[in-house]
Amino acid sequence: MMLGNILLMFNSISEGGVEQPILPASLDFASGIFAAFLLALSLLAYKRTKMKRLLFVSAAFGLFAFRAIIPRLDLFLPNLDLSTSIETILSITGFVILGLFFLAIVKKQKS
Repeated sequence: MMLGNILLMFNSISEGGVEQPILPASLDFASGIFAAFLLALSLLAYKRTKMKRLLFVSAAFGLFAFRAIIPRLDLFLPNLDLSTSIETILSITGFVILGLFFLAIVKKQKS
C-alpha cells in the first residue's frame, strides 16, 4: 500500500497539466528515513566504542529524522492536520541539531 502511494505521488499531475511539487516533499521524507538509519548506525557505534560524542551525533540524527518525517506525513495521511505550534517546534529543532553537531565536534575525549 505504501509503495502504491509513493508511485502515485510521482505520477500525480494536476488538472492544469502541471506536475505537482510532490518530488521535493518525497525527497525530504526520504532524507528523514535516511537520518533514522544513520541514528541506528551511530547508536551501534556508540555501543561498540562508548564514545560520548556519538550520543550527540545520535541525538542530532534522531531530531533530523523527526524534523523531516513529521511534516511529510500528510503525503501518506492526507487527513492529518499539523498545527502552527508543530511548525514552530520543527523550526527550533534546526538550531538544536546544529548545536548537537557542534558539541559532538568540540567535545574532548577522555583518555
